[in-house]
Amino acid sequence: MIHNVITSIAIKLDEFIKNKLSVNNDTVIVSSLVDIKGNLNQDVENKISIFLIHVEEETITKNATKFSQGNTPPVKINIMLMFSAYFPNFNYVEALRYVSLVIEFFQITNVFDDSNTVGLPLNANRIRCELFNISIDEIGKLWGNIGANYVPSVCYKFKQILFDGENISQDTPRILGVSKKSSNFFDNLDARDVKNIIDENNNPE
Repeated sequence: MIHNVITSIAIKLDEFIKNKLSVNNDTVIVSSLVDIKGNLNQDVENKISIFLIHVEEETITKNATKFSQGNTPPVKINIMLMFSAYFPNFNYVEALRYVSLVIEFFQITNVFDDSNTVGLPLNANRIRCELFNISIDEIGKLWGNIGANYVPSVCYKFKQILFDGENISQDTPRILGVSKKSSNFFDNLDARDVKNIIDENNNPE
């Protein structure tokens, strides 16, 4: 289900950027920036790279919903995705341009379901997204765990992704620009750092 959500959003974002820039080449890839050994993934150059940084259970709606005894309630999760722009050869301004387009896209489209997003399971729960704030201190720790130098990026939280046992087995859409070198860099992420980031977003000043 998580892969359906990420790849479906990637396809929709890619179409938006292509239309804005009048280009034909893929502009979005679902991939981490570096491999498990810390080597730069060449597939992410000159694109928006989308990768998962955290998963959490959605507890607010869970506690507010009642289920009959003996029934296993569905699970709702929230995921945090990083949208980073790596443009080599000192093409920093173009990286900022792509990140700006990501923000513009999510300002226009911040709710996703099977009626407006190809690839999401039928009758999928409406997935809402919001900008996810990371402090200056935490961003340094986060990129240190990623194993790469900071590049222009923005993080979004996608809320209430439903796992009910029925929508998990449905077909996955065409996976846009998935890198063969993709891997999970967050197995060693300090849990306290992640908790601090989550707490800051759940309890803004």
